[in-house]
Amino acid sequence: MYDSPLYPVTPEEADAFVAGQRHGTLIATPPGRHPQVSILPFVKEGGRIDLHCVQADPTFAAVRANPRVTFFVSDFLAFSPHDWLDDGDAGRATLHFRAVTFECIATVSTDPDDVAAALAALLRRQEPDAAYRPITDDDFYGPRLRRLAAVRLDVVGAQAKFKLGTGASVEAKRKVVAGLRLRDEPGDARAADVIEDALRRRGEGASGGAGGV
Repeated sequence: MYDSPLYPVTPEEADAFVAGQRHGTLIATPPGRHPQVSILPFVKEGGRIDLHCVQADPTFAAVRANPRVTFFVSDFLAFSPHDWLDDGDAGRATLHFRAVTFECIATVSTDPDDVAAALAALLRRQEPDAAYRPITDDDFYGPRLRRLAAVRLDVVGAQAKFKLGTGASVEAKRKVVAGLRLRDEPGDARAADVIEDALRRRGEGASGGAGGV
């Protein structure tokens, strides 16, 4: 992921974004083969990310073969066409997104108790008020636990990029917001809200309306 100086992200912003996401992409590359990829729910606490996956998943085999992995947490927002900013410059078309990449060292376990602990931690995060039968290695959960694996990722490096609006100017970002509001395709309103919030937190405002498009 290109680390553009036009899109600075503070560690606090990156942490808050990741805390609000429910899934990420685990990327593992076995020696001499192509990378394997799986979308997985996760729990991140400090420099540790906990996952679970099916033991038969090719990505799990790749992790076992090479524990140096990448975990990618992303949120695609919207596409904006070039003419929202410049009728004659096709290079102004772009995607808007937030993304954080973690470089990690993985440790795996197929012990049912470890898998149960990983699942319990995930449920505490995803369903904090839910009632359910406790996850233990018994006749009810045991057969399913034995099909799964727990994966612990220790973060050794991280990179974040939030491409919100465009890096050109505050006014250009306001034009993107106005264009999203006017187009109003699925997801556009949320994308505009995210970009406006970023402008607001930096004290740049987001006024201007559709007349600036």
